[in-house]
Amino acid sequence: QAILAQAVLARESVGLSPAPSPVPRRAPAPPPAMAYTVRYFDLPALAEPIRLLLHLGKIDFADEKVSFKEWPEVKKTTKWGQVPVVYAPNGMEMTQTKALTRYFGKQVSWGRKNLIFSKKMYPSDAMLAFQVDELIDAFEDVRLKLVPTFKLKDQAEKEAARKALFADGGEIAELLTKIEAASGDKFMVGGTFTIADIWCFFFLNFLRCGFVDGVSADFLDKYPKL
Repeated sequence: QAILAQAVLARESVGLSPAPSPVPRRAPAPPPAMAYTVRYFDLPALAEPIRLLLHLGKIDFADEKVSFKEWPEVKKTTKWGQVPVVYAPNGMEMTQTKALTRYFGKQVSWGRKNLIFSKKMYPSDAMLAFQVDELIDAFEDVRLKLVPTFKLKDQAEKEAARKALFADGGEIAELLTKIEAASGDKFMVGGTFTIADIWCFFFLNFLRCGFVDGVSADFLDKYPKL
């Protein structure tokens, strides 16, 4: 400071005005964060729980719909040759529906923010998290019963096979009966809103959306808790 004062006095002694004070440089603004990109078909299927969580969490994302015509070329660009794929803001390619659902479930809360009863959609409690995962895997067992029917070429045979799965005594009917028995009255598990509820909502509504031929839209009438 003493040196600066002497410099100012020296400039004034020879008739020069004081040097202007240096303007502090402002740090450049950080670039705007890129949104997540969800890449999947235009179906309420395996990307749906991810989309729902992003909406619930008010997380900005681009919903990139892939047509079945585009799929062969898009498939070559994916990590595992399948979708959904989520591209993170840093460019990371994220895959696998259940892993993505748990990841976003850890980011998204429900309830009033900043209050003690605001809870993450994927529980931090180990036992409750286990119950959530167990129920989601039970729904996956239902889906796996359907997978072989997509390989049937004959439409009548395909629809008949699916109707048999959902009929009384059918393998899917028995699984849904067990899932209903294991479910809570208000929420699927633990008396709280979790990704198990998100999974139940997406999967059962996908089954009755009309895409899966041979599955009646009213099949849920037999399972009032679901």
